[in-house]
Amino acid sequence: MQDLNFSPVLDGKTLPANPFDPVASPLSASVPLLVGSTETEVTFNRNTPLDDMDDRTLRERVKQTVQADDAVVDRLIATYRRGRANISNIDLYLILASDSSFRQGVMTLAERKADQKQAPVYMYYLTWRSPVRDGKLKAFHTLDIPFVFENVDLATAMTGAGQDRYPLQDRMSAAWAAFARTGNPNHKGLIEWPAFDTSQRATIFLDNDCKVVNDPHREERLAISATRRARQSA
Repeated sequence: MQDLNFSPVLDGKTLPANPFDPVASPLSASVPLLVGSTETEVTFNRNTPLDDMDDRTLRERVKQTVQADDAVVDRLIATYRRGRANISNIDLYLILASDSSFRQGVMTLAERKADQKQAPVYMYYLTWRSPVRDGKLKAFHTLDIPFVFENVDLATAMTGAGQDRYPLQDRMSAAWAAFARTGNPNHKGLIEWPAFDTSQRATIFLDNDCKVVNDPHREERLAISATRRARQSA
């Protein structure tokens, strides 16, 4: 049985055009945007490996994920190793696979919105890792939701029950509430969160210790983007 993929359909009436392709829609040009992803989005997916793997399996997994030849795969793996000292094979694979799927779309959306220069864009990257399943799910898809809605105690199957959840919950829920009220997520309980643009690419890392990084993991981002463009033009 084949997997089913659901997505909006451009019908020329209800949805007259793609809201972000090839550019962000002028209809929402004045509306601020808050967007981001988690570090290991793919651990939410069925059949994603969670245990460490040897070098050969890593290369096979990356090759399958990015659909590139051996030389490109080797360069990608080397790029991620340079930027992340002592990274395990499983962490490298999960982060790379998340970057080449979920995070690629997030980046495109943020870039095209920012290029309009009519409303601010705020980019986040959740790197807080859940302790559930012996920590193997790491920062999985949807993990940000209980923090945003201030209900981590209703989602212990996702977040665990540690006390470290509460400060992050307070920072994130207050940021999203501030953004909903004003279009700006900044508040007194959080470090300054600057707007994203395609020059500085300011991104807030949401974790026990939050920080802002300009163009985080730049070499990885460029390598993934180049691989994607090559695949699309093949």
